[in-house]
Amino acid sequence: MLTALIKGVRSRPIPGTVGQCPFCNSEMIPRCGEIRLHHWAHKSKVDCDPWWEPETDWHRDWKNEFPLSWQERVFEDHDTGERHIADVHTLAGLTLEVQHSHLDPKERRAREAFYNNMLWVVDGSRLKGNRNKILGWRDALTEISHGGQQTNLFLTCEANELFPSDWLESSAPICFDYMGPNAETSSAPTQLFLLYPGSVRGSRLVEPLTRNGLLRAIYSERVDMSAVRGVLQNVSRLRLSKRRC
Repeated sequence: MLTALIKGVRSRPIPGTVGQCPFCNSEMIPRCGEIRLHHWAHKSKVDCDPWWEPETDWHRDWKNEFPLSWQERVFEDHDTGERHIADVHTLAGLTLEVQHSHLDPKERRAREAFYNNMLWVVDGSRLKGNRNKILGWRDALTEISHGGQQTNLFLTCEANELFPSDWLESSAPICFDYMGPNAETSSAPTQLFLLYPGSVRGSRLVEPLTRNGLLRAIYSERVDMSAVRGVLQNVSRLRLSKRRC
């Protein structure tokens, strides 16, 4: 984790200090070496958030794109008492979950239901098969034009040929990042690929973005669930020229 409580105040890791986990209240110790990003670790193995997973520096880098006050926020369902730590939660109410390891579909659906208004950032570099799939993205995506202008929105009938199959049924938008821990930097695309949930006329909507482009979209509230539904509705109304499917 990147934050812990020191005398009740959220803090970055500080060498020589002891912190307290904001979720389970157990003792945490700072890891401030020269190789990995500084972070907090539980002093002993305890029952913390069951959705927690060991974090890579790629995971921590994404969280560090946002203010400290947005990171690792504890949420509780007051009806059920269920509690979890969101990787990032914006002032506008969007939750970001950054996911490196394999995620069971049952847990994915549970997280989406718990947070509701959320965006996934998924490590596309984890499996070689997934890394190889995306290399043919230019041939599998057809850009939408409107009023003679390109939109940077693409349709594909071949989402299963491009993206990890275990994410295609997600009810939330997913941004695949292929520059993760296992990236083959000589061939991996530097773009992120935002896959919109659901379908438009039997196809999937995809938006290639730079990292900064995604961050701007988050800060400008362009990728929350309300905005995403608006984009899908607008695209469905367009009179599209004949495309490859």
